[in-house]
Amino acid sequence: MISEIVRCLYLNKKNRNNKNFAPKGIFEPTRRTFRVGFRDIDFNFHLNNARYMHYMEKGRWDHPVQTGSIGVMLKHKVNFIVAGLEITYIRELPLFKKFEMETHYVGFDDKYFYLEQKFVVGEKLFAHGLVKAVFIKNRKVMPPDQLLDLVEHKTPDIKQPKFIENWKRLAELKRDS
Repeated sequence: MISEIVRCLYLNKKNRNNKNFAPKGIFEPTRRTFRVGFRDIDFNFHLNNARYMHYMEKGRWDHPVQTGSIGVMLKHKVNFIVAGLEITYIRELPLFKKFEMETHYVGFDDKYFYLEQKFVVGEKLFAHGLVKAVFIKNRKVMPPDQLLDLVEHKTPDIKQPKFIENWKRLAELKRDS
């Protein structure tokens, strides 16, 4: 992922110097296009299940670049840590298929941010992922409202999708068993 970090740093600098760069809001979906390559496939000649998470990570790295928040995060030494991930495979992505990774923050609570990540071709959904994450500063979890203040984003009235509440409940049940 070092190449992804270098890419983000380069794009951040490029965006700062581009007077036409209009960052998206932190709660707006971002998209990045990819193509399934030889290193991505398994014996079925489609995207291997482990590689989906690789592309999800790339989408999560790209999100702060498109929202313009990466500079603030670097300046204040804030790091993003995945605390949970769930993925559902719907359709296969064959070799050479072009797809988009859509990353969308869908809500937060007192500790975690919740992201929805979709693998889409046109309007068709090929896979759906959920990510629970925290931001860390000085080895401590930064509450979401502090991060939103840091990136100068007004806290929106967000109603988390019902599936996030269900996912949170499932995590609690797993911890209790």
